[in-house]
Amino acid sequence: MGRLNQIEKSAQKLIALCQKEKATKTDKEKMFVLHAEILSSIESLTECELCGAISEVIVTMTMGEVTAKLCKECGIKALDAGKIQKSTPRKRTRTTKPRTTSTKPTSVKPKEKVSEPETAAELHSRVEEQTGIKKTDIKRLHKIVDEIATPMNLANTITYVKREVENARLKVEEAALVKAIEILTAA
Repeated sequence: MGRLNQIEKSAQKLIALCQKEKATKTDKEKMFVLHAEILSSIESLTECELCGAISEVIVTMTMGEVTAKLCKECGIKALDAGKIQKSTPRKRTRTTKPRTTSTKPTSVKPKEKVSEPETAAELHSRVEEQTGIKKTDIKRLHKIVDEIATPMNLANTITYVKREVENARLKVEEAALVKAIEILTAA
């Protein structure tokens, strides 16, 4: 097993480098080289299709109509038996209790209509109807709300927008402002 021994030796060298009290830049470069050696050695290993053993030497055997990549031991067994007996994949068993049929009649839910997302103009009209604020002010409020970072909660959003409205010198009633913010943040 040359490749497996090479992997083991490279791993031991890597461990020795990692256990140094003060590693240097050259040690890091050596680690990368060892890492590459280990990976290339692992990639050259192949798996037996019967027993799953990893080996450097895998033989592709064809007997009858069955072809398989086999390790040394499985190849000898196949030759002795005169055929390749591929193992069938294991079937998964249920770990949960099977569902019992209920006596209740099942009802089919009607499909929900997929509504188109509301456009900004429609949103602004809805806010205007519910709050009485002018559309130009609503557009400015919407811009302020959109510029807020996402994880801010509603109470902090209201406080922030109130301050921004004061700075912008917009004349909006507080109750209408709160309602408008709730609608704009929900959209």
